[in-house]
Amino acid sequence: MWAMQKLMGRKSTVGPAAHRGTSIEAGVEMGLFDPTASVEACQELAIARFNQLTALSGHPGVDKERAAIAPAVAIGLAELRQYGVPEAADGNRQHRIEVALPGVPVPFIGWLDFWFPEHGIIVDLKTQLRLSSKISDPHARQGAIYHAAHGNNEIRFAYVTPQKIGVYRLEDPGL
Repeated sequence: MWAMQKLMGRKSTVGPAAHRGTSIEAGVEMGLFDPTASVEACQELAIARFNQLTALSGHPGVDKERAAIAPAVAIGLAELRQYGVPEAADGNRQHRIEVALPGVPVPFIGWLDFWFPEHGIIVDLKTQLRLSSKISDPHARQGAIYHAAHGNNEIRFAYVTPQKIGVYRLEDPGL
């Protein structure tokens, strides 16, 4: 990757912001599935994941994105640990869903981030540098598909930033 970026002038299709999101989710996931894990251990795991994913990246935004990881993991855990431990699925922490819609020739396939069946809540974690004030349209469509797969559950989106978190409920999940 380094040679492609530095010597050949080719850019990676995934930038450090995407890797930040993946890494924050890994740290939050660790802390939710293991409530005894310290916030610091979850942060260390998240930063290690980011460093692994960006090890050969020459992107100028790597340091800025890395700096956002530890505070976002702490804020995400502070909010989401109140839901308890999510349910795991057949050894996987995320739940695979497949939804066939009338008139659509292929099914939608996705993965639920955190499912809390005892509360009837599905939470999808989104990471940002600035907090959204509402669920975006693409995320609302994603939530509608989740609702089609698990209709008796409330769908929530947790937008976490290095400064704060906003958890929004999908009001009308119909397709």
